[in-house]
Amino acid sequence: MSDYIDLDALWRVLLASLLAGAGLVAVFSLALVGLSSGRTAGRAGAGLCFLVVAAGIVLGLYTMLAT
Repeated sequence: MSDYIDLDALWRVLLASLLAGAGLVAVFSLALVGLSSGRTAGRAGAGLCFLVVAAGIVLGLYTMLAT
């Protein structure tokens, strides 16, 4: 469509950023709920959610800093 803007790539970046951004926030909020429940299963689930969030952060940094 446009000679200057690749709209297909723009939509892919927009979709990926929305899913990753909102997804990591949702997983983090689930971790906080599990942590505040006080049960052992909730704390284990919270730990798993925190690991997913940390992996998302590391993947994002790796992607941005890759040459």
